[in-house]
Amino acid sequence: MHHVQDAFISYGRVDSRAFAKKLNDRLVEHGLDIWLDFDDIPLGVDYQNQINSGIESADNVLFIISPHSVNSPYCTKELDRALLRNKRIIPLMHVEQIDRETWQQRHPQGTQEEWEHYITRGLHSSFPGMHPVIAKINWVYFREGIDDFEQSLTNLLAIFERDRPYVRQHTQLLAKALDWERHHKQSRYLLVGEERQRAEEWLHTRFEDRQPPCIPTDLHCEFLTESIKNANNLMTQVFLSWSDKDRVFVETIRKTLMREGFTLWVSRSDIKTGADFQQRIDRGIEEADNIVYLISQDSLNSRYCQQEIDHALSLNKRIIPVLIEPTDLEEIPPNLRSLQFINLADNTVEDQYQRDIAKLLKILRQDAVYYEEHKILLAKALKWERQNQNPSLLLRGYNLRHAEAWLKIARKRDQHQPTSLQETFIQESLRQPSGVSLDVFISYSRKDSDFARCLTDALQIQGKTTWFDQESIAAGSADFQQEIFRGIESANHVLFIISPSSVNSPYCAGEVEYAVKLNKRIVTVLYQSVDPAMLPPGLAIVQWIDFRQNKGDFDANFNILLRTLDTDPDHLQNHTRLLIRALEWDSKQRDESLLLRGSTLKEVREWLLSSENKSPQPTRLQRDYVTASNSVEIQRQRSALRLQRVGLGLISAISLAAIALGLAAFRQYRETDRLRLQACKDQISSQTQTSEALFQSEHVLDSLLEAMQAGMHFQQQGVNDEKLQASVLTALQQAVFWVRERQQISAHDGIIWTIATSPDGKLIASASADGSVKVWNLAGTLVHTLSKKRGNQMLAVTFSPDGTQLATAESMDR
Repeated sequence: MHHVQDAFISYGRVDSRAFAKKLNDRLVEHGLDIWLDFDDIPLGVDYQNQINSGIESADNVLFIISPHSVNSPYCTKELDRALLRNKRIIPLMHVEQIDRETWQQRHPQGTQEEWEHYITRGLHSSFPGMHPVIAKINWVYFREGIDDFEQSLTNLLAIFERDRPYVRQHTQLLAKALDWERHHKQSRYLLVGEERQRAEEWLHTRFEDRQPPCIPTDLHCEFLTESIKNANNLMTQVFLSWSDKDRVFVETIRKTLMREGFTLWVSRSDIKTGADFQQRIDRGIEEADNIVYLISQDSLNSRYCQQEIDHALSLNKRIIPVLIEPTDLEEIPPNLRSLQFINLADNTVEDQYQRDIAKLLKILRQDAVYYEEHKILLAKALKWERQNQNPSLLLRGYNLRHAEAWLKIARKRDQHQPTSLQETFIQESLRQPSGVSLDVFISYSRKDSDFARCLTDALQIQGKTTWFDQESIAAGSADFQQEIFRGIESANHVLFIISPSSVNSPYCAGEVEYAVKLNKRIVTVLYQSVDPAMLPPGLAIVQWIDFRQNKGDFDANFNILLRTLDTDPDHLQNHTRLLIRALEWDSKQRDESLLLRGSTLKEVREWLLSSENKSPQPTRLQRDYVTASNSVEIQRQRSALRLQRVGLGLISAISLAAIALGLAAFRQYRETDRLRLQACKDQISSQTQTSEALFQSEHVLDSLLEAMQAGMHFQQQGVNDEKLQASVLTALQQAVFWVRERQQISAHDGIIWTIATSPDGKLIASASADGSVKVWNLAGTLVHTLSKKRGNQMLAVTFSPDGTQLATAESMDR
């Protein structure tokens, strides 16, 4: 974090040394942090560098006006630096002029002739040599013997408070921009996340009814727009097409557009050394919303400009022609003559330039969302085509629904309709089977965007479907965080790029935390060295793939990553598919219609049996989902048995009781029986709740025992309550299904799906996925085994009322 100070004091030592010290002390008393060369320049350092750094790190520059300061080359340098950085400058009038007596005290040997020469040069007064910028700004008067110091100080403090947050952000962003510039404009020094969004809002701040306290520098604007570009996968809003001979004018319009917050593609800064020139030009056009064509005689004669315009036209791009010098319209290509021109060629004063630039800005902002979506879909479609229609690049989920809606609107437009490639790309995406999981979710810091993009491209070339936020979140998505969570849910792997930035990012930590919650397989890639102690808790035990090894050879290290990602893909895909279904079930209030059934449930059971010792393990939600599915399946198979318990026998018993006891006695009996049953129900309900609490706290065996007690009471007391029966069944089912204390019932070779207790409570029967039913006594001794039948799983078992027979339910091959 850069140290920011409230003010830098610039003064002339001869006239204002004592005043500067007094002012500094009083400002410090008010809690302000002030830069003054009395205290802030250590010995043995470059004096001018310290001065420059002090000015750049201060919100305000206080220029103390006196004859000496306005004529001092050192103060002039300080003022020039403040103006270069567009600092808020506050002039303080201290000494208007000095008289002969003061001059004589400073020059004891001085003559009248020298004094007159001094006056002739204007060195005795603050006015002749005053910088024009200082002359235009309202001063705070601190004239000794004339103005009240305390009142002037109050006025100065009020100026400090005016627009203070805006001025402070100017200083902080300038410091970061200078860092970026000093490090050769590397992308890892750009702004990311909320910090970038706040900076973008700051850049768009307008002071409609008054002068701004300070304005962004060109460096501010370039830094912020490059940060925005980096956040948008290097895509831009404007591609500038121009002739190299018009470089000076291009720089003017580039700075104007950046000041308005537009991201730009300009060949001189966006083509890296060693890159294929024509390929980069084409990509720049493809990945821009608009093409601004700067028309001059040279650009009309330029073969490169004509190629750029032809390529843009072939992609149905919006082209905005801008005349920058008088040109014969007949020389303009016929396909551009019908377009609306912006004429900057006749500008002679600044107001005319600003008027015409306003027209350009209006066009650029018109239908901006449409052209941004056109660009994004085109870039994806071209990437898909260039990778031989790589299916991993097709649209999915929200992006696909968004693209389909955009296409319907785009077809109705008169201009800049979708290309045939965009149409084909969207149609192919619609043909994909739904519910297919992704291979990799990429979690990274935006400061590492270059490496993340490189890794994403390499994975896609290898046929891996990736979730990369710069490609996977549709423009204008309202809920960024939910999109990220959905990406994690649908991916088989979460790939975390380790760097100092990512391990300190709260966003990355949140992604890891959510992935751990879902039991996702996490793969880590070491991009830059970090202290292992700084890793998020979910990554502490994950062995990373060091991309610095093999002498930093990307391909060699990438092959190691591929082998890791290709480990046990079927298990991961099943885990993801089950998770997605379980999450949908949970989000819709656990709607029974979304539960697993039939062959799908059977496949999940088989997967669970085969995955018991594999990683990742099922989540608690997945367990609950399978438990609920299995419970409903068992209930369906038991429905016939339940119906048999209801009928004429019950009616006959009630009739006989009524006849024997008489109507009044029967009513008393019925009330007594009702109270007994209610007490029993309350006890059973309490036991099932206790079982659930034990299960939630991972005491699964205790949960099972409590559920068994509830089941025994339910059977023994003859309770007829389907809702209570379901809760007892669920408690038993989930505890048995997920029990891990296998030594308690150790003779089964598979998961125990359900158990039953005999009416007298002395025997326990267990039905297992191994196809057997076993009967145990309360000491845990095996009493009897029912042989397997055709290898099917035993899903349910129950005792007959007299405890002498067993009824079973088994899975059937489908």
